[in-house]
Amino acid sequence: MPASLPLLARLAKRLAPATRGRAAELLAFLLYAPRGFWPLSVPQHHAQTDLTLRRNQLILLVEVKYRTSRNRAHLALTPGQSRRLHRQALAVAARHPGCTVRVELCLIFPHWPCVQCIPVLATSERRG
Repeated sequence: MPASLPLLARLAKRLAPATRGRAAELLAFLLYAPRGFWPLSVPQHHAQTDLTLRRNQLILLVEVKYRTSRNRAHLALTPGQSRRLHRQALAVAARHPGCTVRVELCLIFPHWPCVQCIPVLATSERRG
């Protein structure tokens, strides 16, 4: 293994992909929890994002992607996934009238800066 890889990248390569994904989701939750976001229970057929969080009248759908480099992380969201996230945001907004639904992409990579959160979509507030 090349010595130029950061220590975290070398450690992460030893983990199974599913384990890396769960660790990335846990890290993302730990980033949002201090800002007042807590898990929101949604029906299984609506739960397509990695995290569904709520703070007051804001529902945040977070898609978490772990990649070994920042460039690869920025290419992680495909157009099909983007359409799926949009459909899910509309479905969640319909189930929670009066709330604003926002979709974010949380990119995690093993070098500085380790995390980048990018807003992807926001639905306007619906009045019930």
